[in-house]
Amino acid sequence: MPGSLVPAGPIFGPDPLVIDVGAAGAGGPSLGVPIRPDAFNAELAAAGLPARYYFQPPRVTAAPRLGSPDLDFSATVMVEAPVGPHPTYLGGSCTFSCTAALPGGAEARLVEALTHRNHVEPPARIAPLFVHGQGAPTPELLMVPVTGSAVSCVIEEPPGGAAPLVMSVQGGPGGGVDVQSRSSFLVSFSPEAAESVVTSLRDAAAPPFVIRNVLTEQFDTGAASITADVDVALDKLHAVLAGAMPPGEPWPGGEAAATAYRAAVATGAVRINLTETDTGTLLNPTGSSGHTDSTGGPGTSGPSRPSDPSDSRPSDLSDPAVVAWLADTDEIRKAVFLLAKDPLFDVATGTLPPDAPPRWWTEVFGDARVTLKTAPMTAGIRLQQVLVLHGTVTAEQTIEGSLTEVAEAARTRLETYLAVIAI
Repeated sequence: MPGSLVPAGPIFGPDPLVIDVGAAGAGGPSLGVPIRPDAFNAELAAAGLPARYYFQPPRVTAAPRLGSPDLDFSATVMVEAPVGPHPTYLGGSCTFSCTAALPGGAEARLVEALTHRNHVEPPARIAPLFVHGQGAPTPELLMVPVTGSAVSCVIEEPPGGAAPLVMSVQGGPGGGVDVQSRSSFLVSFSPEAAESVVTSLRDAAAPPFVIRNVLTEQFDTGAASITADVDVALDKLHAVLAGAMPPGEPWPGGEAAATAYRAAVATGAVRINLTETDTGTLLNPTGSSGHTDSTGGPGTSGPSRPSDPSDSRPSDLSDPAVVAWLADTDEIRKAVFLLAKDPLFDVATGTLPPDAPPRWWTEVFGDARVTLKTAPMTAGIRLQQVLVLHGTVTAEQTIEGSLTEVAEAARTRLETYLAVIAI
């Protein structure tokens, strides 16, 4: 085994092991944390090196105030003086910060579970990479590498009276790529919305906000090399995209683009044929190449790939879930939109997109204002590209939170989180 062997990164695919780390908060539900083994864990164990595992952040929560156990949430509401039994609300605002960090002590509990195999049996595809045995070095645990993060605050329309509950959000869509990073927001309230927030907090209910964090995470194919033949029917793709965003309207580069892409794959507007290069594997012992057709720029190289025919390579292209995961990687999305960029889109340089785009989108369109063409001449035109996924691949994970922990904290310490000012 080469002395230069280093971990490659978390193995790709749709099927991590989920380990329960107990309640996420006082009286809260249990929290399951997805765990992925390193793609080279078998080789690391054979070399006497620590196995490595990676956790994926499972949700977003309100962050604690710096230097305080209290949550970083503060709402200020103004009412008309004098204050009677039924106050007249004038408006207000709140500020809060959120994080994707695990609960205190969760990482130590995860290492303990991995060390003593105190968890459910891993999914069969990746089970050979959970290799920690008796006497082996303590396994290492890191967060899945994150190369991009976009955090947004989405206003859920709460039940209201005659007037709409108008709220506006300020705060950057960008977030840190470290699990401890914080994203902060300012939400302004109309009078009706201010009353709704006050009522919610006094009733120990969460404010009507959903925090959504789209993480771009980095995975590894291990010893596998997977060839993707991408075929795009431009007229069909234009129809799918027009259904998501009318021609001439600025195209958002966030979740809307990813959703439209998945619809294009599902309808056959984009066809992806995946073929696995044969190197001999545990999951493909006959030596034949894996092959599948998903109807419905090249991958970058990681560390040097072991060439021992006994190396495990948990790809299994006979599994539709694995195929769907690979088809949804950023590398293949980028290839599809590069093919469609000139024939289907108008790109105005020098203007910012209306939404925070993920990296794969900016690698295609940059910071341009992008609109769909009204009637492109695409009837019967198909475009093809071949790319190889080997080593590093990236994919998006969306995690959410609804600030339920703020509601729980406000149940006993309302004055810490809500100030009502009479003016």
